[in-house]
Amino acid sequence: MLRETLISTLPNAVVSAGFVWLLFGGQSRIPLWGMDGLAFDLVPTTFMLTLMTTIALTLLLRKRRREGALADGGPLVAPLPVPRHPVLRGIVFGAALLILFVPVSVLVLAAVWQGDWPFAQVLAFKIAYGVVVGWVATPLVVLAVLRERAR
Repeated sequence: MLRETLISTLPNAVVSAGFVWLLFGGQSRIPLWGMDGLAFDLVPTTFMLTLMTTIALTLLLRKRRREGALADGGPLVAPLPVPRHPVLRGIVFGAALLILFVPVSVLVLAAVWQGDWPFAQVLAFKIAYGVVVGWVATPLVVLAVLRERAR
């Protein structure tokens, strides 16, 4: 679990940086509120990072299981109550992390916000945010796959 979580750090940082560039590239200052604000951007970032992590890691871990490099949780371990299909599982985990991360993050940002942030500050925040989302999503995905019954 730790290995997969550490491995997910770089891709989540890169994808987060990509989201910043797509949404805010060329802007010198970024507001917190509005459709072009940082608070709104946390929604697609959180959901998409979790969705992509879930799909990719589920498929990778299942491949490892088929090759004999990963065992299931054993006969006494019950599967997690999440969909088996990687996309549906990603949607469930994405919605859960949206509920957990976005409201708290927006409250914290609103509490410390002193005015529009420069692009570099938003970039640094979003890279760190993406890494943290990955650090929460990855263990959930690993646990879900380990507790699946091999087919």
